[in-house]
Amino acid sequence: MKWKQFRIISLLIVTVLGAVVGFSVSSGNLALAAGAAFTGMAAMYISRHRVEDIVEDERIRQVSQRASWVTLQFTAIGFALGGAILIAMREAHPGYVDLGFFMAYASCAVLVLYSIFYMYFNLKSGG
Repeated sequence: MKWKQFRIISLLIVTVLGAVVGFSVSSGNLALAAGAAFTGMAAMYISRHRVEDIVEDERIRQVSQRASWVTLQFTAIGFALGGAILIAMREAHPGYVDLGFFMAYASCAVLVLYSIFYMYFNLKSGG
């Protein structure tokens, strides 16, 4: 299978998966949603391994790493600032304090996970 065919098949899988999950959630059938999600993941996995073209090179990997790093930065900073703002507004909007603490703790958890994975991969690569 060529890369273009894989992209078309992936689009079809995601479209069908979205429709089935949307229908099953609206009808209250969570088992169907979970089954559809696992079936979609299996179909994507199988179709991905049938691709014969070169899928990834060094440039794609570097761009992906940079995009992941910037996403991590924006997420951590956004959650930290959003959490701090919601906690600071506890007098005016007391209902959002729990959300603020959740966002602050999530930001801390993301940074801790990043540190753990950084140490792991640094040791694994001989650093």
